[in-house]
Amino acid sequence: MREATVTMLAVSVWACVGGTQAWARTPGVPFADVVLPSWYAPAPGQFVNTPQFNDPTRAIGAPTGGGPTAPDNTSQLTLGGFGGSVVLGFSAPVFDDPLNPMGLDAIVFGNAFYVNANPIRRWAEAGVIEISRDVNGNGLPDDAWYVIRSPALADPPVGAQPSVLWDDDPFTMTPPLNPGWYPSGVGAGSYTTSGLLLAGVFNSIVLENSDALLEDAPGLADLTPTLALGDTDADGVVEDPAAAPEDFYTRPDSPFLVGIAAGSAGGAAFDIAWAVDALTGMPAGLDGFDFVRITTGPNALAGAFGEISTEVDAIARVSPDPLWYDETGDGVLDIEDLYAARTDVRRDATVDGIDEQLVRRAVRAQLDGVPAR
Repeated sequence: MREATVTMLAVSVWACVGGTQAWARTPGVPFADVVLPSWYAPAPGQFVNTPQFNDPTRAIGAPTGGGPTAPDNTSQLTLGGFGGSVVLGFSAPVFDDPLNPMGLDAIVFGNAFYVNANPIRRWAEAGVIEISRDVNGNGLPDDAWYVIRSPALADPPVGAQPSVLWDDDPFTMTPPLNPGWYPSGVGAGSYTTSGLLLAGVFNSIVLENSDALLEDAPGLADLTPTLALGDTDADGVVEDPAAAPEDFYTRPDSPFLVGIAAGSAGGAAFDIAWAVDALTGMPAGLDGFDFVRITTGPNALAGAFGEISTEVDAIARVSPDPLWYDETGDGVLDIEDLYAARTDVRRDATVDGIDEQLVRRAVRAQLDGVPAR
């Protein structure tokens, strides 16, 4: 039995509408809502023994956004240094939905922020995202894991997967040198963490994107701010005080473009189709996932700021939006949209075959009720 607070029940069902099949949906559980204490495995860090940052239940439910230049840390979970991780689950699977904007299926929220309001420079501690399907149906994250592909990872990703030894003895050179950073929950002595190591460029607490338009590292967590609830244009001001978290925080921002688009809430959005086998780099071919694992990717200290440690605020499923693919602009997603001029529905600053494929999948799902993969 899963030990969790289930906020909503969710299923995807087939329905017959007016004699034709349609892909009908009941409301999904909008946010990860399942976590067990054993699923939190931090590496040493300056806040891993601080109650404000080491309670894994802080990472379930809706995020608490602060804004583009000032994060709200009241609901953050720190993962500590390299290899520190947490697993969060959904009480109903997150599916690869053809009607999701940009083909994106989930969003990971953290506490990154823009330095001096400049989206090219961000205070950020990158995390690696992995997903798993509960194939054996036991409600535990003990099935195969697949990593969300990112340009920042090696090819294949397992090309860099070291282990780090930690101990709580201040008289050895084994980190951490400050024994107060050693997680109290792992017991005395020593232990190791491992993960997919990110390149040295991520070892700085302030990351500078190499391009003013395109993001360097789509597919990594904790690189984009989380907006305050109701801030609809990323200006740090709440324009819609009546906004509901299940609506506001389930609209994805483009992971390919620098900055946060109007109407989205920030965070790191990803597509289930990006999941690959870390050993071979081959696509996982998942129809959905039940669990997400976030792991600190850099292995570095940042002077007085301590270790580079990913923080996790929440994980959301993306809400479908059929009209995202309305190419004709007539307010209806139908067969006519297949023949309209292509637009950049993927929001990656390129109009290409991927945009056409996304429109095709969406129209098919809308007309036939077939969740085309």
